[in-house]
Amino acid sequence: MYKGKVAVRKIVEFILRRGDIDSRRVSSHTAQEGARIHRQLQKEAGEDYQKEVFLKHESQVGKDRITVEGRADGLFFDHEKSCWVIDEIKTSEPYYEDIQADQIDLFFAQGMVYAYLFLLRENGNPEEEHPESQDTIADTAEPLDQIDVQLTYYQTTEKIITRTRRSFSINALASFYESLLQEYHKWMVFEENWRRVRNTSLQLLQFPYDTFRKGQRELAAAAYKTLKTGQRLFAEAPTGTGKTISTIFPALKVLGEEGGDRIFYLTAKTITRQVAEDALQQLADTGSETKSVTLTAKDKICFLEERNCTPEHCPFAEGYYNRINEALWDLLNHENQITRAVIEAYGRKHTVCPFELSLDVSVFCDVIIGDYNYLFDPTVYLRRFFEEPEEDYFFLVDEAHNLVNRSKEMYSAALQRQLFQDLIKKLPKAHGKLTRALKKVDKDFKEIAALAKEEDWVYHHQAAPHDTLLKHLRPLAELMQEWLPANEEDPRQEDVLLAYFDINYYLKISEFYDDHYETTVEIDAYGVQIKQFCIEPAPFLSNVLDKGKASLLFSASFSPLPYYQEVLGGGKEALRYRLPSPFPPEKQKIVVADYIQTTYHQRTASMPLIVEAIQRMVAAKTGNYMVFFPSYRYLDDVAALFSSQYPEIDLLIQGTAMNEPEREAFLARFTPGGQNKAGDVQQSLVAFCVLGGIFSEGIDLKGERLIGTAIVGVGLPQINHEQELIRSYYDQKNHAGFSYAYQLPGMNKVLQAAGRVIRDTADTGVVLLLDQRFQTPVYRSLLPLHWQHAQHVRSPEAISQQLEAFWHQ
Repeated sequence: MYKGKVAVRKIVEFILRRGDIDSRRVSSHTAQEGARIHRQLQKEAGEDYQKEVFLKHESQVGKDRITVEGRADGLFFDHEKSCWVIDEIKTSEPYYEDIQADQIDLFFAQGMVYAYLFLLRENGNPEEEHPESQDTIADTAEPLDQIDVQLTYYQTTEKIITRTRRSFSINALASFYESLLQEYHKWMVFEENWRRVRNTSLQLLQFPYDTFRKGQRELAAAAYKTLKTGQRLFAEAPTGTGKTISTIFPALKVLGEEGGDRIFYLTAKTITRQVAEDALQQLADTGSETKSVTLTAKDKICFLEERNCTPEHCPFAEGYYNRINEALWDLLNHENQITRAVIEAYGRKHTVCPFELSLDVSVFCDVIIGDYNYLFDPTVYLRRFFEEPEEDYFFLVDEAHNLVNRSKEMYSAALQRQLFQDLIKKLPKAHGKLTRALKKVDKDFKEIAALAKEEDWVYHHQAAPHDTLLKHLRPLAELMQEWLPANEEDPRQEDVLLAYFDINYYLKISEFYDDHYETTVEIDAYGVQIKQFCIEPAPFLSNVLDKGKASLLFSASFSPLPYYQEVLGGGKEALRYRLPSPFPPEKQKIVVADYIQTTYHQRTASMPLIVEAIQRMVAAKTGNYMVFFPSYRYLDDVAALFSSQYPEIDLLIQGTAMNEPEREAFLARFTPGGQNKAGDVQQSLVAFCVLGGIFSEGIDLKGERLIGTAIVGVGLPQINHEQELIRSYYDQKNHAGFSYAYQLPGMNKVLQAAGRVIRDTADTGVVLLLDQRFQTPVYRSLLPLHWQHAQHVRSPEAISQQLEAFWHQ
């Protein structure tokens, strides 16, 4: 026997949801706005109207007891009908008559549960004490056997209130309630039994390897203590430490000790999600019993050639909620490690959207693997977990250095004037209300363009938001929300929907706007762009991390740790931990060619020296190499010169917009020992790539697939308006503007590119740093500890001497 507790809204929505997935029926107003409207309607209902009435009841189901509880929006006595009324308030943009019948039934179902709980309480079932509620209802002479449920629907665009009522007998409500509990009970039993199995297995779980790598035991211990004590840890663990297993293993141990409820493993790249899946499989082979799910982006996992999330176009969206619980029950009872392939198989089997299936099954999983945006992005985060957290979560953030730029993007938003101009042209006069709202916004852009012309500028920034634009965007978004379901067959449906999403995003970001933002305006050949640019997202990241019990943020290149702790919302109380490299120094040769200058003005002059340095690196040992450049232009110029001077060396060049097959074909050329295009062995391959690009991070070319890397320059981001805003902001904050805007982000790109060489304990390789600035004190201080043995050379001949000696030792 066990006791469980569930909220009214949760049990109703989970068991009784029906209907389709429809991207056109997404509300734009916020939870805060909905709460404000609720309070307004409750206040206007009069003195006899009781608001937020707390109700609960414990029921016996088999050997178990389930408590259902929640707060009814309103309760009042209708003197004309001489009956009590439960009021259920809902707000949204569509007109009441446009709402699907399934949705209205779901609204009423929630009110029906509250109505039954109220009748039980009033008829002498006061098992619950409700000190939170100030409600008092006079004793009645006879038991109550009838009650009304009122749905109060507030349509937000025109502020239309629609009230509808349904009457219920206590017997009808009792039958409805018991059926609801019986259906939900099996899910609660499943969860309870699974948690028992999970915890038993995790308490007995052993580390999946006979021995720990160097530093691995220390990282696992630090992770365990952090999670156990509910803190944040920023850890730098060089490649080869085994960061994934060293963080997942202790997290599972704490979970098994009832120290937490769920783990979120968050990454920036698909390959690191695969590493997490592999680690969980290794632990499962050792005895771990956990359910995990990997979340894949909607566009990637969609079964359609072109995603269209409407029931008319997608059979997996049509009737999704009619079939989802059967699909979940099947999936949960047959699978533990729910990868993309598993999700796709069950999605096709039950004809349900694979993306939504992965989200729905995540509620039952112990480990959720996915992109950063599922936690940190303010528009796509997993609301079912993080809007009002009810559990203790652990956040494991892999390769967390990527979160610096990603979070700036997540908390920034831009709009182009062209978006509104195109819609105005496409919409006919019949849609006058929507067109007029579009023209108001376009007028804002027009006035900005006129001011720019008058004052002769093409770029402008200011600390204050553009309030007039925001004022006009809000009603436009509401009108679009109203227009979309009312014009489902209109050929402009997709154009309006895409614009609606962009506007909603801009409005959502405006809710965060404070002194960590600047509003920028850029005018170019494409027109006018307005952007809310987030310079420092650290406070927002900190608020997100607060939704978990504890967090581990880790990376192979996380230096200097105080910088990342500051910009990623660690706060002063966060812990820091740095592990030494697990590889012996003699396995990796670091050579700094400090006679080469690669600053912008010296690039043409530097090209012959760079070409010779690359050739000497390759001549020291036949094999596969990568050379990273700060820009495509620099890359192309050096590649042309290199190819003309050394045509016998096989050259591979990164394209500017490579698709997935092209990337795979590129990496497939890196075969052990080196091969030319004809497959002959003992032929060196040199790949020219862009620093900070797709091949400078996240690829895993072990052993002889890659034996050397050359890095041209110190990786400084190109000077642009946004980098200069960052520089100015941090100059004022801590006098470290150039460092925060340029040096530290650049050095991270260098370290990531260099990290492609040594991936495993058996690897041996060289890193050639081609820039005079690496010898300066500021850059020397940024080099990792295991690079302190770097050799500085002042001539091409010295490169050959150092590398030949290394390879022949």
